[in-house]
Amino acid sequence: MKKNLVNVFITIVFAIVMIASCAAPVAKEPAAPKILKIGSVMPFSGWGSMWGESFKSVMEIYRDLINSDGGWQVGDDKYAIELYFADGPILNIPGDAAATRSLVYDKNVSAVVSYFDIGYSAVAPITTPEKVILDSTTISMGTYNAEREPYTIFGYPAVEMCINQAMSVMHAFPQYKTLCWTGPMGGNVQIEKIYGPVDEAILEKYGVRSIRCYYTEGTTNFTSYLTKMADMGAQILFSFDSPVQVGLMAKQRTELGYNWPIAQASAVLDKDTIRGLTGSEKAMQNICGDYCYPWIMKKVQVAPRYLDMANRIRAEYKLKNGGKEPYAEAFGLGAGSMGQYLEGLQMAGTVDPDKVMSVLRGGTVETFLGKYTLSGKDAYGSPVVFGYPCCMGIIKGNEYVYLNEEPMWDVDHPIVDLKKLADK
Repeated sequence: MKKNLVNVFITIVFAIVMIASCAAPVAKEPAAPKILKIGSVMPFSGWGSMWGESFKSVMEIYRDLINSDGGWQVGDDKYAIELYFADGPILNIPGDAAATRSLVYDKNVSAVVSYFDIGYSAVAPITTPEKVILDSTTISMGTYNAEREPYTIFGYPAVEMCINQAMSVMHAFPQYKTLCWTGPMGGNVQIEKIYGPVDEAILEKYGVRSIRCYYTEGTTNFTSYLTKMADMGAQILFSFDSPVQVGLMAKQRTELGYNWPIAQASAVLDKDTIRGLTGSEKAMQNICGDYCYPWIMKKVQVAPRYLDMANRIRAEYKLKNGGKEPYAEAFGLGAGSMGQYLEGLQMAGTVDPDKVMSVLRGGTVETFLGKYTLSGKDAYGSPVVFGYPCCMGIIKGNEYVYLNEEPMWDVDHPIVDLKKLADK
């Protein structure tokens, strides 16, 4: 009798367990992230290759960190980032177009970011029909048509910000009042006709006198030009040329006995490279450049989530590169441009390019370099242009350190209307 009762009890317990297990919800495997393909056209050959490689390495770390976090959240979905690069040598418009076609048609990217060459007029006709969002600089400002190209963002206002960068350097040296603008002179550009009003406005607003001394493209011996600059009364130089040319110019200005600060729109290269170009630690002193590190800026506040990611990128970069700092401009271009697109996706809650552009056009956007309400309606016909911190650094001793900032908050209100000047 007892044995039968035990068997009945065991049978009942077993049945209860089976019923409970059948009733329990089956745990679902977390959905695999979807794929988001992002492309970038940059110079990986020719004299601009140091820029391409510097941006690429930081962007790849940014991608890896996003993916290691489980992907990028867009609405209810997570996306793993696939990043594709294509070589667009500087000043090679057909090459830029070919690189863009490979990304759009072969890789099926949803965005092309960090484009900073002069071939916008050849690149946009490829991205626009496919509704691929293009994040470019304003270097090709004269060719943009807001109605014809509704999927363009100017995430890096390269043309406009140069004035603020130059004034940032001038304010750091209040004893100097004469700024020499310099760089390669190409074609039959009438510099005084274009920039005369700029110089007048700078003198009126900042009390800074502008002089201009341009040289033949490809120049490596600047001696005669530097002598001319000295005769003109130069006190600080601002160059539009590559960091390599700036390094050579710094070497020769020291050999001639001058110690002018030399500023450039782009960031300073690795200090060992600069020392090699200038020939000595003495000659590399007072070279200034873009210093937009999110963790160092003093007048622009970065959102905690972007500051945290910037510090993670920095730590990973230093780990992989023997303690060297990432290229400063990589947070304006490179990872910065990539982040602008990704932020737009989160704002829209979708990857649909029309909805993304609807929230970006005139929207307020958090970035690696602060919060900006997109401007540009007056200058470009559509408010899709970011501001810029215009934070500058300077080489002092063996260090590249913070110098000063002159933030450019609104592209629609530059010191002069550069678009009208370009149309002349």
